[in-house]
Amino acid sequence: MTEQAKSGFNGDVQGLSLIDIVQLVCMEGDDRKITVQSQENNGVIYFHDNEIIHAECEGVTGKEAFYTIMSWPSGTFSMIFASTETRSIDASWNFLLIEAVRLIDEKENNGETDDTEDSLQQKVLVVDDSKLFTKAFVKLFEEEINAKVIGTATNGKEALKFLEVQVPDLVTLDINMPVMGGDSALKHIMIRSPSPVILVSNCSEQSCATLMDFMRLGAVDVVAKPINPQSWEIVSKRLHHIITHVKEFRVDNVSRAKKLIPMAKRITPEKPARELIVIIGGLGGMLELQKVVPSLEYNADTAIMILQDMYPSITPPLAAYLDLFTPFPTTTMVTNTAISGGRCQVGNCHTQWHITTTDGAPVVCGEENDTFEVSLDRSKLLTSASDAFGTALTIIILSGSDTNMKQEIEYASGNGATILLQEPDSCLLPAPIIELRDLAIKTHCLKPEEMGSFISNASMK
Repeated sequence: MTEQAKSGFNGDVQGLSLIDIVQLVCMEGDDRKITVQSQENNGVIYFHDNEIIHAECEGVTGKEAFYTIMSWPSGTFSMIFASTETRSIDASWNFLLIEAVRLIDEKENNGETDDTEDSLQQKVLVVDDSKLFTKAFVKLFEEEINAKVIGTATNGKEALKFLEVQVPDLVTLDINMPVMGGDSALKHIMIRSPSPVILVSNCSEQSCATLMDFMRLGAVDVVAKPINPQSWEIVSKRLHHIITHVKEFRVDNVSRAKKLIPMAKRITPEKPARELIVIIGGLGGMLELQKVVPSLEYNADTAIMILQDMYPSITPPLAAYLDLFTPFPTTTMVTNTAISGGRCQVGNCHTQWHITTTDGAPVVCGEENDTFEVSLDRSKLLTSASDAFGTALTIIILSGSDTNMKQEIEYASGNGATILLQEPDSCLLPAPIIELRDLAIKTHCLKPEEMGSFISNASMK
């Protein structure tokens, strides 16, 4: 550790939180050391090149030490120019601060003696012009999902007025409404008061282009409008899945996708694929697919498999939509189908897909399922893909993907597969990506729109 004497001012600062001070130092970019004292506790944080690189206190180091220091309610600090060769933290500074704030809020909530169940519930705004549907949705959230509906609106204008005074954790948004429709409302929401927005709409090939345009503007997911008891049950499970993670959403990370340009198809005589790109997307992944898929250059030897965590009935419309914007003919994934070069298949993460070899050719198999009763067996899929393609396998992991595939990612990497992770700072749900990035294997963190050129450049070497 080295320390430098530099000109400047010394003094005391009151009224600023430690989070404010850390943010200022990160933005400044110098090598610095902050020593923090709170009651009988002491800790230090080191900074280098606009990042937090090391922290230590109470006998621990790394992120645990950093979060401990940030949780201290008051104290004193001193800051000097200094550097260290020790690096115990790799996460980005904005992720660390967001996580610190979340942990502080969680600690404060748990410590309040007058805490009530209502104060811990996720808060929802329901926007729909149907009074009957709105009433049913309020009942669904409050009785089955244990969330609290803090407001309802019959059009986009009412929703925006509500958002001026209250901040919900989640907004459900109908597309077709009078006065101000869902598209205008979404644009204003993402500019004025960014919130996680779930689209509620009928899903068909005719409506999918509209839905994907909404996703391109920043909506995080879509569910079909329920029409019978079974579909209500599926919607309930999907919304429960979303609401479980909503506090982890980083809406400010999300950037819009460019308007897509239709592409001419490249169709060649079908032959077994020699290379495979597997794309796995979770919450937030449908937006990112609109950046990744059009960036992939056509290759007659390469097949693409897209596995997206989404509402079941959206799979066929999504495949038809993506088919417009990629040179790869794109279809819904069907069990016992050959994996052919120059083609793309789209499947849902709620079917147990895996790859087998028949007469020397790779084939996709799976138990098809149109509910949430079955989850993708990532172990079977990635292990079988790795066994079938070895070094010719590329795995792309997008926002929100489940981390229950660490061993399989390590297995595929050990077999020579290329692992591409979405840059965490661009993810709606970054925590799972960060966990995968921290594995002791070689991965590449890229923005979704950069992945196509990366793969092309790698194949030319």
